[in-house]
Amino acid sequence: MQLKPIADQVVVVLGASSGIGRASALRLAEKGAALVVAARSEPGLQSLVQEITDRGGRAAYVVCDVVDPDQVQAVAEAAVSAYGRIDTWVNVAAVLVHAPFEQTLPEEFRRLMEINYLGQVHGALTALPRLREAGGGALITVSSVESRVALPRHSAYAASKHAVEGMTDALRRDLMAEGAPISVTSIKPATINTPFFTSAAHTLDVEPTGPPPIYQPSVVADCVLYAAEHPVRDLYAGGAGRIMSAVQALAPRLMDAALSRAVPLESTSTPAPGGAPGTLYAPREEDNRTEGDLGARARGVSAYTWLQTHPRAASLLAGGALATAALARNRRHGR
Repeated sequence: MQLKPIADQVVVVLGASSGIGRASALRLAEKGAALVVAARSEPGLQSLVQEITDRGGRAAYVVCDVVDPDQVQAVAEAAVSAYGRIDTWVNVAAVLVHAPFEQTLPEEFRRLMEINYLGQVHGALTALPRLREAGGGALITVSSVESRVALPRHSAYAASKHAVEGMTDALRRDLMAEGAPISVTSIKPATINTPFFTSAAHTLDVEPTGPPPIYQPSVVADCVLYAAEHPVRDLYAGGAGRIMSAVQALAPRLMDAALSRAVPLESTSTPAPGGAPGTLYAPREEDNRTEGDLGARARGVSAYTWLQTHPRAASLLAGGALATAALARNRRHGR
């Protein structure tokens, strides 16, 4: 399957006003893609499009709540109207409830499934006919390491991401059986320094956060750019996520014990008396940032992710390591 160079692509990003979606849109625009960006926050979208066009890029925006399939359809129609086709579709929109299971309300479980899961479903159902019309393309799902490894106090979020992963796997296999020239990539970020945690609904007296290590959103954007040009199945944004997934598969009780002790790492010292409603039902209009408040602790590079997105370099490094090992062995035998 051959995907177009990003400079020749029309790309839609759902959930683009801040965080990972915004970082990805900016990077795609820098590479020359024509963009249609969508989210609930119109001020965030306006500032994003302004930033892209000020740098010489091409972008338009559509205000969209992914819970409504008609609004998602309107995004696709705007992209086709503006640019004639869609080559890559990126689903990013997600929200978080940070609370123990028994303190998470049924309506909060339902709301996260509406946004995090059904939002992805609506995006995929809308994208696929347009990608076929374009002769093929890429469907990119920004999921989470929590699609494999659930964190304490994230039961609703982890459940929604597990649902996304199941849907994505089945969809990919449907397309393979059909022989459709559409790649389906699941990107699984670890803890990322975005406004995501400060936008979470919670009942703590301090702001929540994610457990370390923490990565910058540029690490996820690297994965999005790679998946837009290369038909790859899975990408982990942050090597810690890959390690967690492996331990979960091989030693789930060890992961239970480790994460049960991680609860203190999920809280900051920033006061938030009485908690916050977060962005479950409305966006924070003023929050159009790419990065969150954890920059001092965030890593700008993940060696594991870099190797995933630079397979030739990874092969050269592996070959060099084997050659070095062989040389060392020969020297030992020569002695």
